[in-house]
Amino acid sequence: MHEKASPWWKRIKFRVLIFGIIMSALPLTVLGMASFKAAQSYLQESIQEQNYERANLIATQIQDFIQNHVESLLQITSTNALDLVGKDPLARETVLATMLRETQYFESLYVANTQYNLLDKISRREVDLPWMENEKLPYLGFAAGNKFSISEIFFTEDGRPQVYLTVNITHPQLRETIGYLQAKTDLKAMFTQFTNIPIGDKGYVYLTDEKGRLISHTDFSKVLIQEDLGENLCVRDFLAGRRPLFTGNEYMNNDGISVIGMFASVGNPPWGVFIEQPVQEAYKPITQFTTQVLGVMLAIIAGMILISIYFGLKVTQPIENFERGVRRIISTEDLEAEIPQESDDEIGRLVQAFNLLLRQLADKTANLKAEHELLDTVVQGIGAGMVLLNQEKEPIWFNSIFTNWFGEEEELQNSLLQEVFRDRSKEGTATFDDKSKVFPFEVQGEKRYFRYTHYQLSAGKPEEGAFLLLLEDVTQQVEMEARVIETEKMATVGLLASGVAHEINNPLAILSAHNEDLLDRLQEEELPSPEEVQSILKIIAKQIERCKKVTSRLLHFARPDQEGLKFMEVQPAILQTADFLRHSMKQKRISLKMDMEENLRTMGNENEWQQVILNIMTNAIDASPMDSELVIRVKKVNDSISVEVEDQGQGIPQQYLHKVMDPFFTTKPSGQGTGLGLFVTYGIIQKMGGKLHIDSREGEGTIIKILLPYRERGMKL
Repeated sequence: MHEKASPWWKRIKFRVLIFGIIMSALPLTVLGMASFKAAQSYLQESIQEQNYERANLIATQIQDFIQNHVESLLQITSTNALDLVGKDPLARETVLATMLRETQYFESLYVANTQYNLLDKISRREVDLPWMENEKLPYLGFAAGNKFSISEIFFTEDGRPQVYLTVNITHPQLRETIGYLQAKTDLKAMFTQFTNIPIGDKGYVYLTDEKGRLISHTDFSKVLIQEDLGENLCVRDFLAGRRPLFTGNEYMNNDGISVIGMFASVGNPPWGVFIEQPVQEAYKPITQFTTQVLGVMLAIIAGMILISIYFGLKVTQPIENFERGVRRIISTEDLEAEIPQESDDEIGRLVQAFNLLLRQLADKTANLKAEHELLDTVVQGIGAGMVLLNQEKEPIWFNSIFTNWFGEEEELQNSLLQEVFRDRSKEGTATFDDKSKVFPFEVQGEKRYFRYTHYQLSAGKPEEGAFLLLLEDVTQQVEMEARVIETEKMATVGLLASGVAHEINNPLAILSAHNEDLLDRLQEEELPSPEEVQSILKIIAKQIERCKKVTSRLLHFARPDQEGLKFMEVQPAILQTADFLRHSMKQKRISLKMDMEENLRTMGNENEWQQVILNIMTNAIDASPMDSELVIRVKKVNDSISVEVEDQGQGIPQQYLHKVMDPFFTTKPSGQGTGLGLFVTYGIIQKMGGKLHIDSREGEGTIIKILLPYRERGMKL
């Protein structure tokens, strides 16, 4: 089906756009922009005027605060002048204490004579304030002729802003200066009262002194770090003595936020009060006004919509017919159906494209069904159990093999798969943290082994598959590996037989000699004394015990392995194996050197670990020449146990190094090796979670290095 082009004048988009632009868009856009600009300019000025009034009010209140406290000092000096500079210290301290108690902002009071030498001082925070003779007032930067003086602001160790207020003490009759009263005044509480005045939601107030230093802020941490305000537009205007402007005061503050600022001067003292408010918040009324304008515009547009309804009905009828056709196809799932094309405009072309899409969709659906049947056949016939899990590790799909092993599908839908493993497993629980591991399970009353592997999928939704779990039945493989290990062990036991026989022959020879001696003496009727009999019996008992130890060691090594990994020490198996092979080393005059740390534990099977050491030491002895040395080193390296066996043999040719751990590969003459030693050794070490490395150079000997994970009781495995 080919698409048929339609004339441009028949397109619905063209007719609707022309009508809408002429009737609404152009005049409403012009009106809205003009109204917005006028409102923005007006609101900017009104907001700045409001902030200026707030700043000016705060400046006036600060000035009144300073003036009130100066007046309280002047009142004290006028009524208690002679007591303050007189010779009665008790009267002076009473006046100072009363004043300190009645004025909460004074921290300390100082009284000095006309030479500025201290006569007395009292503090709110210290009980006793001793002073040295001829100690001066703490602040001397005031003019003696002034009625009062205010020092520059300074900060205490804990960051509180303070000033010194100084007034003259005048003689009540002579009207001349007879001393000075100075008050260290704490300004933090007063400043906090003003800087905490709410300025919208995010606006703030701060104060600077005549040098532009920050002395108070709504966020007092900025005062503690003495934030630099030198680049602030309002601060620069204040320091330059300019008057505040009500427009053009937008700038970036030190936090990188666009703000509008306003300031007012306190006067005396020469401090500045500043108000800053984020532009976005300050101009919120403009947004509200814009919303109101849009409401009016929408009302106008609503009237125009009524006019357009007639035309809209003609436009929407084909769309409704198209919708009914689509719904009919959805309900019947008939992808072979078609929707009638009623026009050549955009709606008609849409119907045409939709019918084409239906054809393609029908073809794709048929292909997907075929592929789904093929995939289902592969999944069901793969021979492995498969489970799909969601992000909560809950099963959402199983194949038939898994349900045959572990139960009916309905029994598993509402339980975590990990709980299923815990119920099924006889010797451990398979957790989702294990990437791949072999576990024994009991299936239908029969013990079987499964290899557990999981793969993480990219799930878009919580209910979709997030993990794919694969269980392979490796029972035959595990049982075959066990038989191989047992076969190699029996072969090794046979090799040990000669050494065991030699160790037993010596005590047997001693037993035979004493037996013949007793028989000869009995035949000659020359009975031994009781002391001699006792001595012979002790010798016989000692040799029998010696034989018993040799056979016990051999039986211990040859006994069947117990399944499972347990805590075990590495050193005992090495010592026992070395004792086993002492005769073989003696025959070749090989000296054994052992350097081993004690109490090194790992997880493993003691019998299997002894077989590993026996295989490696046997290979080393076979490869070692006469009068050589065999070295065994055991030590802890970080979180691992390192076991090294080094010989001085001929080494392994480089072309054979990559084959030495293959099954049935051996470089020994025929009849002297099974070729399974290193293969079995490698498998046991892997099961213990370790690594095996062989370093060998032809003619220089071989070093076999084993790394096992170091474990302590109580460690998380």
